[in-house]
This record gives sequence, C-alpha cells and structure tokens, in this order.
Amino acid sequence: MSGVPDPAYIAARRVLLDALTALELHLDSIILIGAQAVYMHAGEADIAVAPHTTDADLALDTESLKEAPLIQVSMREAGFVNVYPGSWRGGEDVVIDLMVADVQGGAGRRAARIPPHDKSVARKTLGLEGVLVDRGARTVIALDETDKRRFQIHVAGPAALIIAKTIKVDERRADPGRLRDKDALDIFRLLRAVDTQVIAERMILIESDTRAKAVAMRTVDLLSDLFGSPDAVGCEMTVRATAGLMDPDEVRASLVALANDLLAALETLRGS
Repeated sequence: MSGVPDPAYIAARRVLLDALTALELHLDSIILIGAQAVYMHAGEADIAVAPHTTDADLALDTESLKEAPLIQVSMREAGFVNVYPGSWRGGEDVVIDLMVADVQGGAGRRAARIPPHDKSVARKTLGLEGVLVDRGARTVIALDETDKRRFQIHVAGPAALIIAKTIKVDERRADPGRLRDKDALDIFRLLRAVDTQVIAERMILIESDTRAKAVAMRTVDLLSDLFGSPDAVGCEMTVRATAGLMDPDEVRASLVALANDLLAALETLRGS
C-alpha cells in the first residue's frame, strides 16, 4: 500500500487491535473479514480509490470457540460498548462487528446463540460460511508506526470474501438505501489483485464443505447476475464507487471480463 493511509483507516486498525487485545485468549477462533481483510489481499490493486474503512469486522468460529473468558466481559473491560447484537463501539467511535456464520448461529433471526457467551455478543450473518474453509494465518499490525502491537490471526481468503460480499450485495439490492457501492468495489479489488485460478480453486474447496456449499453455489449464479454484463447492478455500483477516478467503460469491461473468467475457470475445474 503506497502513501499514508487515511486517518480514519488508521483509527479503525487501532481499535481492531484493541479488540484483538481484549479477545487474545480467543484468537484461534477469530477470523478477520470485511474491508480490512480485503485490503490485506488486494491493497490498492491498481485502483485509483485508496483503501479506506472506518470499522472492523471479525467472524467467530463457534466450533473452536472457548467457553471462557466470556466475550461480553472481555470487551466491556476493554472499554467497548455493546450498541446492538454483534456491534461494539470502541475508541474514536470505531465499531467492531462480531459475526457468526448463519450455519453456526443457532436459533433466532439476528443474534447468534453461542452459550455461555451472551446473545448480544455476535450476530448471525449469511454468507460467512466460506470463511470457515478459506482462511489463512496473517500478521495484523498497526498503521500508526508508534503502535508496536501485532497479532497473528486467521484472515479470510479471497474466495470467502468474494462470497460474503456478493451475498451481501444481493441481500441489499432490493433496498437501495442499504446498498453500499464499496462492497462491489471490494469485489473488484479482489478480482483484479488475486489470480483467477487461485480464487476458483478456493471456491471449489468451499463448495466441498457441507457448511458452505449452499452459499458458494449461490454466489456462482449471483456473479453472473451482478457482474456478467456492463449494465448489471454490481458494475453500476463499482462505477459509482470509482466516479471521477477511473473510466466508467473501462471499469465495466474489466469487471465483466474478470467475472466471466472466474466462472469459466470454475466450470473447467468442475469438469476436470
């Protein structure tokens, strides 16, 4: 990543490290997701829009999550305030979202049931199933050179992130007020930065896991729907996110080509 990160992004990373400090005894069950994970794989990815986020997202793998210490106690002792299920406001008003893949979240519509941890700790999120399969250990450091903290944690892989972002865009497109153009831009970053064959192979791996197969297969259909033509919803979102910085026709053409290349690679792998 070149240049100096935006101050809001520096703050978001600092508060992420605060949360990791609070949850240090649960690190084996924590997976970095969302924009901060995207940037670890893609950086700027030759895109004129600089990496920027004002929050941080973490997934909890409940299959390995310890019963103690209680997450709600650890987060509150570290100064975080539980705003609503899964959302914890830390310093500088940065929000840390704790999420659980829908398949692991238990009964209920929104709050994850992961006893003995309180049901306000995390929220269920469809589309995160892929991060239970496609993830790897990475070192997360501060963006402020005076902060020497560093943690090695699981970071969601590129295929899992594309699945999560694609499902999110699809769920929200019926309500334009909830659509965030940045979600489509993050998919664009990953498609440009990570080798298509690598993404395809990891998607096939995700499809082979019973916990994640349904969302992976759904994503394949959605990629064609959202990015398969120049006037598709995902292409329009990305054009808006890069307005004034990249040529709209180039963005559309690039996205369509990348999405179709990925779909073709998946088809080839399934037939081999």
